[in-house]
Amino acid sequence: MFNNPRPNQIRYSSGNTNGLAASFVSDNPLTASIYSDDGGLDPWSATPTTPLPPPASELPGAFSRIIADAIVPSIYTEALTAVEPNFSGETSLTSLSRVLSTSGLGATTIDRIINLVSSRSRVSKLEFFVALALVALAQQGKDPSIEQVALVAQQSQTLPSPTLDLQRLSMINGQQQSRVNGYSTTTNGHSAIPSSPAPAYVESDPWSSNFRPSFGPGSTAAAGITAAGEGGQTIMGGLPSNWWNKQEKVAITIFPEKQGFILNRYTVYVVQPERGPAVHRRYSEFVFLWDCLVRRYPFRILPALPPKRIGGDAGFLEQRRRGLVRWINFVVNHPILAADGVLLAFLTEQSFENWKKHSSAISYEEESVSKRIDRVEEMSIPADLEEKMNVLRSKLPDLIEQWTRICAIAERIWRRREAVASDLSRLNLSLSALTEQNHSCWHQPDAQEGSCDLFDGVRLGVIKFSSRLRNQSDIIDQRAQTVLSTSLEQLKARSLSAPLRPLQRDLYIATRDLFARHARLSPDRADMLRKRVEQNGRKLEQIKAAQKEGWQAEADKITISIERDQMDIQTCMARRVFIRHSMWHELRVVLHNRENALITQAIQTFVAQERDFERIVIGNWEAAVQDVENMPYE
Repeated sequence: MFNNPRPNQIRYSSGNTNGLAASFVSDNPLTASIYSDDGGLDPWSATPTTPLPPPASELPGAFSRIIADAIVPSIYTEALTAVEPNFSGETSLTSLSRVLSTSGLGATTIDRIINLVSSRSRVSKLEFFVALALVALAQQGKDPSIEQVALVAQQSQTLPSPTLDLQRLSMINGQQQSRVNGYSTTTNGHSAIPSSPAPAYVESDPWSSNFRPSFGPGSTAAAGITAAGEGGQTIMGGLPSNWWNKQEKVAITIFPEKQGFILNRYTVYVVQPERGPAVHRRYSEFVFLWDCLVRRYPFRILPALPPKRIGGDAGFLEQRRRGLVRWINFVVNHPILAADGVLLAFLTEQSFENWKKHSSAISYEEESVSKRIDRVEEMSIPADLEEKMNVLRSKLPDLIEQWTRICAIAERIWRRREAVASDLSRLNLSLSALTEQNHSCWHQPDAQEGSCDLFDGVRLGVIKFSSRLRNQSDIIDQRAQTVLSTSLEQLKARSLSAPLRPLQRDLYIATRDLFARHARLSPDRADMLRKRVEQNGRKLEQIKAAQKEGWQAEADKITISIERDQMDIQTCMARRVFIRHSMWHELRVVLHNRENALITQAIQTFVAQERDFERIVIGNWEAAVQDVENMPYE
């Protein structure tokens, strides 16, 4: 039943499976996704994450049964982490080739091993481990075959341990990443953006208020009992100058081991703020935070969460992790949401569950209850706001469709580059195997090496050409991996498709959801109350005119009702002004600035990095020309 298409909106009632109380929000974050990367297949259903033929390791009777329950030595995981710190279920074949090149085996053996485990441009974790087991067998002088791996795993219940120079691999990776990207990189391959020291917290600057010191249990500020203080708070929330270079960054990784009991296992996410220690969070805690924010800030742009899926594979978990990274980075960089007390506790409290238990007074009231709009801010709301909203609302479907298509095309381009890198790596191995096997001239088989100048000159040229192919493969693969690994993550990703996803497609979808909430939640009782006040006023005049017995008590009762209704009308009218101001703020400050400024930044960064990338490619081929220009003809 989990493969059935889901409706766009499902009521988020108290009967949901996440254990939360009922919400007035009809958009359940567990039932719809804006994070689909393929433009069609819903990655949150129970269907396979990628609509491609299953790899050999997942076919019945293949690698999954070869190693069975055998113990995996730690060097297997260390090798995988060395080339894929944020493992997403698969890694590139070029990365596997780099690992195997540190084993000391010949190119012929490595080529055979790679061809045994995969015919694709990517390899799964299981295929990666089988390849390392084959390397270990070859190093022991045994036949590197799938059957031999299965036999060893069955007899010893432990996979053979290969000898790999992972330190040299780390050095190679660092050199490749720095050379390919043309700027400094972090250890996980993500581009490191120079940043100034974290500014001190200033109340008027919500952009730097995300990581205040940890609040203790029951703290009023942390619990968010009132977002405005005792006397209310005047709305601010503009963007500081050069704000696009002042984005807070929160990293999220998946804890290696699942927690909980056998029948209730769950994934734990390590949330690392830019400032402050890391905290561990369950997905249900992200849902709790989302529900708090959407209740308290219904008229703010707030993206949906990537939902959960029963029986999600490694690829799905990585997609959800990236979706959570994008979501939390959007929230902590929102000029209003960033200062929310529950969000601050979520990012700082070591045990969010204990904090919730001790903070019994968490408020779900709309921010309009505790905040006010001053006269200057009210005057800043344009008279034609509704017309502007209607124009934008009519454009959103086409904008969402176009940006979804752009993202899908961009990802396909980088996947094709990755496939090119894989084929270049295979070509390098084949040429290296050729020079290993054909190490002497057949024309003079008994002559000493170097006696045939023509053969030796050509062979040397082939070796140098093969080396340049390996460099080219590494250059393209590293560039593709850098883009693909960051394309769904936070804004620090320095690539074209990276900022476009969270700041365009998802931004427009979140704006569409904002309009839906506005239409559903903005209506109030003001008009009905006015009619009731008029009716009660007429009734009061009639009672006073008649002056029947006991009329004064009844007149006082109606008067009190009229005064109460008039106060409620004033509250409704103030809420209307607040909603109009909030909508104008979100469209003018959040949407308009982000959709334009960050496109400029993304394109400028992408163009500069592609220029540097092409220069490196040209440099590699220019060096190849010098390597082969003296190859003999006769």
